[in-house]
Amino acid sequence: MKSEIKIIYRPFDKRDYKDLEEIIRKTWNYDRFCGPKTAQAMARLYLASCLSSQDFTCVAERDGRAVGVIMGKNEEKHHPKLGYRLRQLRAAVSMLSRKDGRRTAKMFGGIDKLDRSLLENCGRKFKGELAFFAVAQNQRGTGIGKELFSRFSRFMKDEGIRSFYLFTDSTCNYGFYEHQGMKRIGKKIYSPEPYGKGEMEFYIYCG
Repeated sequence: MKSEIKIIYRPFDKRDYKDLEEIIRKTWNYDRFCGPKTAQAMARLYLASCLSSQDFTCVAERDGRAVGVIMGKNEEKHHPKLGYRLRQLRAAVSMLSRKDGRRTAKMFGGIDKLDRSLLENCGRKFKGELAFFAVAQNQRGTGIGKELFSRFSRFMKDEGIRSFYLFTDSTCNYGFYEHQGMKRIGKKIYSPEPYGKGEMEFYIYCG
């Protein structure tokens, strides 16, 4: 009989950078937009930007490797972290130094603008945000995502936050959030051409 592999849940640690950047790169398939060095810089930039805008982190560790993560913040208490901001700046410089990086940054700038519009148009103010949530592809369906989400929900409750929001899109498993009782409160359509094919839908959910 095989022994059960234990999953450790703990705050983010610097040793998680490499694993989480790889999860980001594969989850959003950055390599379809640009070369491998730019894709790596994009993943580094995204992770650093998430870390600089969070108050809560929980990493799922299996066999000594980070296989999932969730991050969020209390909007009223949040203070940007300088160290993560500097890492974010270095990654941005690395990405923008390449032609394909500049093209891709323009596309993702459009997505950031779209997200801000979704938040403004929903007509609600939130005290909490789920800023980043991802599980390694080979670990999905194991219950790791549900446990991470549960721990984030407890953080929101402990902070006295009754509602929070998150952004997601049609390439993600947004049905997971609906199964956790969250509701979609906004939708916009965006085409990532010339990098993608067809239109994508972007959503804002509240919980």
